[in-house]
Amino acid sequence: MENKKVKVSALNLVPQFQGETTIEAINRAVDLAKILEDLDYYRYWVAEHHNFRGVVSSATALLIQHILANTKKIKVGSGGVMLPNHSPLQVAETYGTLETLYPHRVDLGVGRAPGTDAETASLIYRQKYANIHNFMEDILQLERYFGSEEEQGVVIANPGINTNVPIIILGSSTSSAYVAAELGLPYSFATHFAPAMAEEALSIYRKHFKASKYLDKPYFILGVLAHGADTDEEAEKLYTIAQQGSIRLLREEKGLYPLADEKFEENLNLSSAEKIFLKSRMGINLMGSKETMTKIWKEVKAKFDPDEVIAVSYMPKLEELEKSYRILKEVVENK
Repeated sequence: MENKKVKVSALNLVPQFQGETTIEAINRAVDLAKILEDLDYYRYWVAEHHNFRGVVSSATALLIQHILANTKKIKVGSGGVMLPNHSPLQVAETYGTLETLYPHRVDLGVGRAPGTDAETASLIYRQKYANIHNFMEDILQLERYFGSEEEQGVVIANPGINTNVPIIILGSSTSSAYVAAELGLPYSFATHFAPAMAEEALSIYRKHFKASKYLDKPYFILGVLAHGADTDEEAEKLYTIAQQGSIRLLREEKGLYPLADEKFEENLNLSSAEKIFLKSRMGINLMGSKETMTKIWKEVKAKFDPDEVIAVSYMPKLEELEKSYRILKEVVENK
């Protein structure tokens, strides 16, 4: 395995925590982008989610534009746009406009899931079934809309033509790996919440990758949880926020994000199945002091050899986020 430099990026669902307002959650997302820009993070993604009181990123493109307007150089994009919810034309017009306003700073992560529950999806689904064929066709349309004048058809995305907005395929199962490989596009796997198929999906992507005008070799982005702190104990306490959030989602409770609670297993009266879930299905977590996180990262890097790591952290205090992301950057870059 070559000793390549791994890029470091961040993903934000824009969580709203108990006791705070929606605008406070949005302001924290903007302030975090400024911090990450100062830390020289490569990119900052906002995820699309719907019908979740504790997640404020439903109008993803509006938040992306707001963050772009309040930063200077960091790449900002979607992590991702859920294509079954949108027509490729509308996505191309929106992100073509963003690229026109903020040249070379916008990228487009696209996913095949609805980013919500079945009932909500039925209200916004453009396609009744988001199958692989439809997903690939949508991506090919996006590539055309973002492409040259010569590639256009009767219908154009304006702005969009010649913007060449970078497209990244998102996945949490193996199916999207085939799409990314076939189209020769970067591939980002959500190991932060769906670790079970990560190795298989990555193997498929690398094995079947076809060089394209975008990439001559595979480019893999590894999604992780990140909880860095001065001590392991402090990091573990912060991690209880993500653990509680996952349990509440498992129970179909979609309220505001909880605060840290070291006694949450007792307070939430977890079942045996829920305890097993927390131990086996929470995803890759770079957690602990700098020393501890370094040990975890070395194992993760050896296993997946990513070109980029993109981390999500659920913390209500900006100073906690800044410390965690600073530690992560130092660990990944061996500083």
